[in-house]
Amino acid sequence: MTFAEIYEAALTLFSERTFPVIGMRDISEAVGLRPGSLYAHINSKEELLEKVVHDGITNYLDELRPIAESNDPAPERMRAAIRAHVKVLAKTLAQTRVAFHQWQFLGGDAQKEIVGLRKQYENIFRRIYRDGVQEGSFREARSERIAALAVIGMLTSASEWYDPEGALGADEFGDALAEAAVDGLLP
Repeated sequence: MTFAEIYEAALTLFSERTFPVIGMRDISEAVGLRPGSLYAHINSKEELLEKVVHDGITNYLDELRPIAESNDPAPERMRAAIRAHVKVLAKTLAQTRVAFHQWQFLGGDAQKEIVGLRKQYENIFRRIYRDGVQEGSFREARSERIAALAVIGMLTSASEWYDPEGALGADEFGDALAEAAVDGLLP
């Protein structure tokens, strides 16, 4: 039994049934270990949740940072960031559901670390929006943060209704979201 196998089982369980209702017994049954034996591989189910959430948000940061830092016009970067988000979502749907919706079940230092990662994610969209306002390609909203969070809210909620088997593939889905979001920011 490896940590990776335990991690994958926990990720699946957290995604299907949520962290609060999953116990160590559920995880041990999923990997074919006795509950006591599971502790030889992990310290707690919160440790697993922290890793799932950390990895999930980091996947997005890794894809979005180069887009935010490019010299392309802000509308192009916003569209590219939204498309990149959807591509990560399509590859990591279960992990995304956990990362963006169950992080609040973490406590203490783990939650502080995740809040920091979430802030980095937010700042990518704020930067692109701010650049767009400065270059005149986005209208100035009452609140930069709310404008960015409106886009982020659309993206993070997409994990609840995106269907990999649906009529739109990831690229078309990303294009549709990008169109809706960016059009709402234009002057």
